[in-house]
Amino acid sequence: MTATTTGAEELGAPPGRLVPAGDYELFVSEVGDGGRSTVFLHGGGPGCTSWTDFGVAIPYFDDRRCVLVDLLNFGYSSAAEYPADKWAFHAKHVAAALENLGIENADFVCNSQGGSVALVLAADYSHLVRKVVLSGSEPLFRGRGALTPELGDLIGQLVTDFTKGEGPTREKIREIMIKLEYWDPAAVNETTLDLRWHYLQQPGPASTWGSGSVRAGDPEDLEALLAEVKRRVLVLWGRYDVFGTPAYALSIADAVPYGDVFLMDQGGHHMEEERPQDFAAIVKTWLDLPADTNQ
Repeated sequence: MTATTTGAEELGAPPGRLVPAGDYELFVSEVGDGGRSTVFLHGGGPGCTSWTDFGVAIPYFDDRRCVLVDLLNFGYSSAAEYPADKWAFHAKHVAAALENLGIENADFVCNSQGGSVALVLAADYSHLVRKVVLSGSEPLFRGRGALTPELGDLIGQLVTDFTKGEGPTREKIREIMIKLEYWDPAAVNETTLDLRWHYLQQPGPASTWGSGSVRAGDPEDLEALLAEVKRRVLVLWGRYDVFGTPAYALSIADAVPYGDVFLMDQGGHHMEEERPQDFAAIVKTWLDLPADTNQ
C-alpha cells in the first residue's frame, strides 16, 4: 500500500493511500479509528469522490471508522477501461481493496453509482457487508428515468455540453451541482467545487470526462441479482432528486429481500451534502437497528 500526499489535502481532504485492488489500485482515506467500519462509496458526477460526496457529513459519523473509497476512474484511483457489467467490475475491485485492508462485515453508505456497486457486494461478497444505505442509485432498468421529462432533457443537455466546446470547466461543474445534484443552490460549497475541479484533472476522471464525450461505461440491470442480496437495505431518497422518482425508490426496496425507504423532503441527489446532519442522523439510527433480516 502506497502512502500518498495529494493536492487535495491542501483543500481539506484527508490523507489517503493507494490500496491494491486486483490489477489496479483504489485510493482510500480513513477518518476515525473506533467503532464499526463504515465504507462510503460516491456517485458518478464529474470530479466526485467519496470525500467530495460525504466529507461534510463525516464529522457526524465520529463514532465509526469511516473508510472512504474512490472507485476506478475517480479521484486518484487507477484509470481503467470499463467492460460490460460495470457494477460488477467496480464491486470486484472494491472487494479486493477491502480484503487487503482486512475489512469485513462493514456498513456501506453510498450515493448514486456507489449504491449499485454496494448491492453487488451484498449479493456476491456478502461477508464484506453488514448493511447498505443508498441514495439516488439506479440499479434497475425497470422504472428508471428522470423526475420529469423536462428534467430528463436537462440532464442530457448538461452532460452533453460538459465535454463540448471549451471542454470541462469548474463553472460547468457548478451548473451540474446546482441544476442536477442539489435541491437548494445556496448549499453549494466552494471548497467542494474546488476539490471536484482538482480531482477532474487526474488521469482516471480525465479519461471519463475528457473533451468530446463522456466515457463512463454501461451499467447492467441488477434486477435478478437484487433477489440475492443477503443484507438489509435502506433506500434514502430525496423528494426532488432529478434522476428518479420516489416510486422508483420503492421499486428498489421491493426488489431486495429486505428494503426500507425514507423519503427526505427538501432534498435532491446529494442530501448528504445539503443536509449532512439530518442525513447522518437518519442513517446512523437505521444502521443501529438489528442487522438480522428476520428481526
